[in-house]
Amino acid sequence: MNRVLLRASLALVPGALCAPLLAQGEPKFAPPVRLMAGGKFLGGNRLFPSPVLRDMNGDGRLDVVVGDLFGRLTVALQQPGEALAFGAETVLDGADGKRLDFHNW
Repeated sequence: MNRVLLRASLALVPGALCAPLLAQGEPKFAPPVRLMAGGKFLGGNRLFPSPVLRDMNGDGRLDVVVGDLFGRLTVALQQPGEALAFGAETVLDGADGKRLDFHNW
């Protein structure tokens, strides 16, 4: 197969896979919301905060774990009641009681 034909074939694949999605029209997203945790913005004053939802304490509610550029991890536990109410961010400790820190540098 020559390079021109191969490129043409590969160019068709994404469109074919996306056709059902494109038929539904433009995707619509809600405006972004900054989450609050303990009266402060979640991940505030950190470089490139990267949140992930995970039930950290086994209570069935999704908590927010935030990592940053320097490898520091914090957790904000979801509070009972409102779906987006979180307690203050606290440093995430390992099973040995020491602070979890994944050095990025």
